[in-house]
Amino acid sequence: MRRGTLRRLGIAATAVAILAAAGCSSNAGSDSSGSGSKTLTVAWTTTPSQLDPNVFTGLTWVYATDAFLATLVEYDTSVPEDQIVGVDDLKPSLAESWEVNEAGTQYTIKLRQGVKSPAGNEMTADDVVYSFERMYSNPASLQAGVLLATANVDVDKPVEKVDDYTIHYNLTAPSALAMSVLAYPIVGILDSTEVKKHATEDDKWAGAWLAQNSAGFGPYQVDTLKPDTELRLKRNPNYFDKTPYFENIVMKAVPDGSSRAQLLISGEADIASEPPIDQLKKIEDSTSANVSEQADSNRHNLSISTKNEILAKPEVRRALSHAIDREAIVGAIYQGYAAPALSPISSTLAADQPAMGEYDVALAKKELAAAGYADGFDMELSYATERPGPYAENLARLIQTDLKKVGVNVSLKAVPSAADFEEGVSKQKYESYLYSDRPSQPDAGFSLFLYSYSKSALNKSGFANAELDDLVIKALKLPTGDERTGVLASALDVLAEQEPIISLVEVPDLAGISAGLKGFRALPSGGTMFEELSRK
Repeated sequence: MRRGTLRRLGIAATAVAILAAAGCSSNAGSDSSGSGSKTLTVAWTTTPSQLDPNVFTGLTWVYATDAFLATLVEYDTSVPEDQIVGVDDLKPSLAESWEVNEAGTQYTIKLRQGVKSPAGNEMTADDVVYSFERMYSNPASLQAGVLLATANVDVDKPVEKVDDYTIHYNLTAPSALAMSVLAYPIVGILDSTEVKKHATEDDKWAGAWLAQNSAGFGPYQVDTLKPDTELRLKRNPNYFDKTPYFENIVMKAVPDGSSRAQLLISGEADIASEPPIDQLKKIEDSTSANVSEQADSNRHNLSISTKNEILAKPEVRRALSHAIDREAIVGAIYQGYAAPALSPISSTLAADQPAMGEYDVALAKKELAAAGYADGFDMELSYATERPGPYAENLARLIQTDLKKVGVNVSLKAVPSAADFEEGVSKQKYESYLYSDRPSQPDAGFSLFLYSYSKSALNKSGFANAELDDLVIKALKLPTGDERTGVLASALDVLAEQEPIISLVEVPDLAGISAGLKGFRALPSGGTMFEELSRK
């Protein structure tokens, strides 16, 4: 399988922008955006509530760590912009080089020498060992529970020190994701000397201190954090690579999308995350900003519960899928900034996938009849504006109208609280609901595991298929190559026949970017490399 590219109304689109964006600051001068300013102003929908890399507290927490944590390897942003940055698009960072044994289960990694943290401590193999020990101290952490687990990293001996500048990175089986997971920002390496200064008897891993401070080897360090309000960063004076253009970064929470767009257009922000679709034309028409689109694996879905006796039948799920006019949704809701989702997983992760979801009312009725529901049935569709977005109600109403044509009577349920909605999704309370999915590793096997494997924590539909489970686990234990490609193709065939998730559209993560900003490239993490940004 080769990577596909996202299309926008038939035109190749580059679509994944960092969810980082800018807010104006009360401190005029050093915080102002504009030509020549060495402060990068970004306005996010929210900002982190805390910064400990072991405690998941939302996506902006991940994006922020891109600035102050350095990883052993990092994503190579030289990939053409019409392609997603993939799991093989990597380059050295804290690691200088690596080689893998014949079995594919042990990597010998040579560390870069002379790397120092803002505290002035040199990175050695001891810091790497400590960092992995800390990740595994919380088995439920995103690192230990998902990222490293899907790459078959050995829980008992994930890394071993060979000498001060050499480590062994150990797997229990080969993995196509082995090195890619090391580029994810929260798998960054900590300055163990500095962290240990703040450990206590009751807080062995200095979580309280790391919630407000940084101790990484990245291009920036934390200056101040006002939880959920503002994060300020400043350059790491000891950064091992090229000195970043921007001296300071100010990230502010600007929940209202129109306000973020206006800050960008007025020149008070350099980057505006998730600009509302109805604001994109204004941004494009302005002389001060542009809309960034870069290829991504983001999909918006009609998710269902297989606990429901009717929805548990694959014929019914396929019928719902064929009854939905995705092209109409793209035009009416997304104004062309999306593409119909007509394959089992994102087209950016695998080409040559089986086709599914074609709009065909007659076929939808035929599938319903085969399932024993020729006269249709009633179902409830829940939604919240937080995810997939503020247009969720309009999207729900279009689906309601489409399904009515095949006899399916949909009642709509708005969930005002984002927290309540997410809790309902996690506890599988809803018959069906609108949602969005974006795998943190741009890999077909990882995506299949995350959302369709029966034991995955992110399989919210309750779907279980023994054949698919076996294929997914086999794919995760194979390196990149023809054999893995064949296994994944078989898994995609099963997924197309079962359709446990009814994907509606593929959506680029969109960001508003100042016309004077250059070097912006979205990463698989959803963030960007802040050290690569500068002004024209």
